[in-house]
Amino acid sequence: MRAPLLRQLLVCLSLAAGAVALTGLAGCKSSELVETEVPAAGVQLRYVLKPGASFVGTVSRRETISTRGTNLNRSLSFTVDLRVNSVDDQGNALVAATVGNINLSWSVPNMPMSTAEFNERLTSRLQNVTIRFSVEPSGKVFDIPNAPAELSDEEKGVLDSVVEGLTSAFFPVPDRPLKAGESWEDTSSRGRAGKLGKYSEETLRGQLAGMYKHRSEGQTLAAVELERDLRETTTTKDGSSEVRTRSKTNVLFNVDADYLASIDSRMTRVQGPTTTTVNFEADWTRELAGSGGAAGERNVTQVQKIEDPCDDNYVGPEDCADPCSVNYMGDAPCPGDGQTPTAVEGTGDAGDAAGKTTDSTGDRDGAASEGSDDAASDAASPDAASGDSGRP
Repeated sequence: MRAPLLRQLLVCLSLAAGAVALTGLAGCKSSELVETEVPAAGVQLRYVLKPGASFVGTVSRRETISTRGTNLNRSLSFTVDLRVNSVDDQGNALVAATVGNINLSWSVPNMPMSTAEFNERLTSRLQNVTIRFSVEPSGKVFDIPNAPAELSDEEKGVLDSVVEGLTSAFFPVPDRPLKAGESWEDTSSRGRAGKLGKYSEETLRGQLAGMYKHRSEGQTLAAVELERDLRETTTTKDGSSEVRTRSKTNVLFNVDADYLASIDSRMTRVQGPTTTTVNFEADWTRELAGSGGAAGERNVTQVQKIEDPCDDNYVGPEDCADPCSVNYMGDAPCPGDGQTPTAVEGTGDAGDAAGKTTDSTGDRDGAASEGSDDAASDAASPDAASGDSGRP
């Protein structure tokens, strides 16, 4: 597994305009990234998520759908502002991720509108959308909201791709230190094999492929390789059909600041005569208030203290108690108009059609999952209940 890493994952970290940016080897000096020894005791990959922590991400996704000699190409890129709102007693973090700077080129055959109109409409709806989900201490993501029911299948497909990008800041890590070249494997299944309905088997293999040091910035980076193999079988009275998804993912993990710095994956899904190939890249930078901090973190020297839980920029454990605020999540009506306020964040069609703020039910294992599970939820409801229904 080491050769693909050296071809694909020799990444140069450069400091530009005060923010750490991850760029490919072709755009920087390869000498900036120096291979180092893995400590004899191993290296522990872990996420340290505290209320108020903030991450900035850039996401790029390219997709090709091939069927019977025809190809359909799609692309999506955007930025993410991800903030940790709270952490419970079990260490599970509630995070809010806001999308910005969307660049969408999404072709859909037999649409009642032009491709340009579709892209413009979806861009408007998804711009500045905030989606909340939860992360376990291991990096497993859960409580991902399902798409609002009013969206079309094509619009849901785009939203699923956005959610994939939002959750790419995390992938499940082992709970033990990893030594040089050490690998691990996780297997899981759902449903009943050979019975009517859907049955799935998934295997995830990971390996610590090496350690690197950025010469000028000082980050210590663990290089991890992941392979995923998912088989989904649907059985009806008329027979069975199978969808197989395989992916290879390279990750750089900042072990000084305890967060995922970059992820690069290639996924192939085969369903009958159709093959879908997805190339996915995401780079993440952690922001810190104040001065100092570990290498790879961007310092924010001016911090505004906001104590009002109803303020749009408030980050903390308290809930807004004002029923007339748009950030109120309870059931009490506003005394002024007798209506329960909406929990939508932002303005325009995006709030109505795509659910600007969604707190419902779903599940995603890792950073690059290909879609959310079918869990009962109402993403458009401001007081929708969250629960665990259980990507690279």
